[in-house]
Amino acid sequence: MAKIGGRNTVFAWFVGLVSLAVVAGLVWLAAPMAPVVLAWTGQIVDSALDPRAAPPSAQPSPSPTVSVPPPAQNEAVGAPTACGDLYPRALWDQLKAADGTSLDESIEFPPSSVAGLPEALGAQVTIGCAWTDASGAATVTVADVDPSAVQTAQNVLPATGFVCTPLPDIPLTDGVRCDLPAGDQSAAETHVLRTGRWLAVVRTFPGPPFDQANAEARVWPSNSTGG
Repeated sequence: MAKIGGRNTVFAWFVGLVSLAVVAGLVWLAAPMAPVVLAWTGQIVDSALDPRAAPPSAQPSPSPTVSVPPPAQNEAVGAPTACGDLYPRALWDQLKAADGTSLDESIEFPPSSVAGLPEALGAQVTIGCAWTDASGAATVTVADVDPSAVQTAQNVLPATGFVCTPLPDIPLTDGVRCDLPAGDQSAAETHVLRTGRWLAVVRTFPGPPFDQANAEARVWPSNSTGG
């Protein structure tokens, strides 16, 4: 193809100058973003060379645990008010479930062989339990008595065959235990008096079981003697 002299060279220079001007304008417009681009590029390069673990995601705070205090336990057992309070739970359940064993809680005074003993002691019965079955009977009585009842028992009961033993281990007070063994026609008796209370146990042998030590620990919860 024949070359037209001068026309292509001039046009090429013109196009080149326009392109250069456009590039220069773009560079001028992009100049303010240069620091941002450099910083972004630097972060990408830095992360590639030294990766760091992503910050841990926020974990929900555990709900505070509310500790429930254990139920308070009675440090001291109060005075018994019913027959069931005088017995260990296992023995009470055994007696209540036994075939042919009956309980009468309406007793007023223990059936002691000593006539007039409750009146002499100034007794006011608070608990009366009379157990009976085919083999015998057991009567357990708790009463409030006069302050002089301990001395009265020590004066009266030994004269009727009881063996009385003082209870000197009781601080700031006195007490006495009087026992009468079972005879051919009579029941065994135990009378314990202290701190204004009287525990009387009258039973034939054999007969319904009874735990003397546990009963005393319940009648006098703060200073039991055993027996």
